[in-house]
This record gives sequence, C-alpha cells and structure tokens, in this order.
Amino acid sequence: MESKLLTKDNLDDVVHQYIKYYNECENGCWTYEKAHIRIHQVMTIEDSECRVLYDNNNLVGFYMGYYKQFDDLKAYFLEEIVIFSEYQNKGYGTAFLLELEKIVRNNGAQHIELISVKDEHHEHFYNKLGYYCANNLTMMGKHFS
Repeated sequence: MESKLLTKDNLDDVVHQYIKYYNECENGCWTYEKAHIRIHQVMTIEDSECRVLYDNNNLVGFYMGYYKQFDDLKAYFLEEIVIFSEYQNKGYGTAFLLELEKIVRNNGAQHIELISVKDEHHEHFYNKLGYYCANNLTMMGKHFS
C-alpha cells in the first residue's frame, strides 16, 4: 500500500472511480463535471489534506478533508473517505484511516470530526477505531424545492 497526495495529476483517475463507485454501488447520479467540482473544491480549500491510496499501482480509494482552527484546538474535518468496492473488507479502510490519524496528529490536530451515513456498516467501521457519536451536536439542514 502507498498513499500519495491528491493532486491535479491524479484527480482525473479519482473522479472516474468516484463516479463508478457511487453510480454503480450507491445509486448515485454523478456526472464527471459534478464529481470533479466536488473533489476539486475540497482539495483546494486552504489547509486541505487529501490523499489517494494505491496498491500495486491500482487506485484503491481516497480521502479528502481540511484542518479547522477553533479557540481551544485544531481539528481535521474528514469530508469523505472512500474505499472502492472491489477493495472493501480487506483492511484498506482501517489502514488508510489510521495513516490519516497519524498525519493529522503530526500536523497539530487534536481532533477528527466527520459526518457519516447512519447505518450499521458505517457505525461498526468507525466505532472499532474509537470514533463515537457526538452527543452535543445535531445535523441540521434545509432543502429548497
């Protein structure tokens, strides 16, 4: 396994795999333009930390997020981590998230936060690595028709 920074050089490969994964496995309706905008937006945020994971030159997955400064600590907001379907349940996600933790800790972050799908699969994955559901926060939203 080898991780590299997500850059303009490997962005196109990530976008294509992202579309394939979400449209085939998650019933998404991503287009190249929309997926490129989403990933590019995050990777160009000031203080972003985005990486891709390879195994034998095969693209396994990626994560994207950014550092956030608060009055009492520096945190990392994990916007998204994806291990592509053919590589899931093989330890890649666990190893990749542990590497992410090491990187952001070495860059001064004392906390990682993320928003996850609320289902058994995701909760099991994050719980086994010590992540917990925050009791003092509520996800809020408003949809415009």
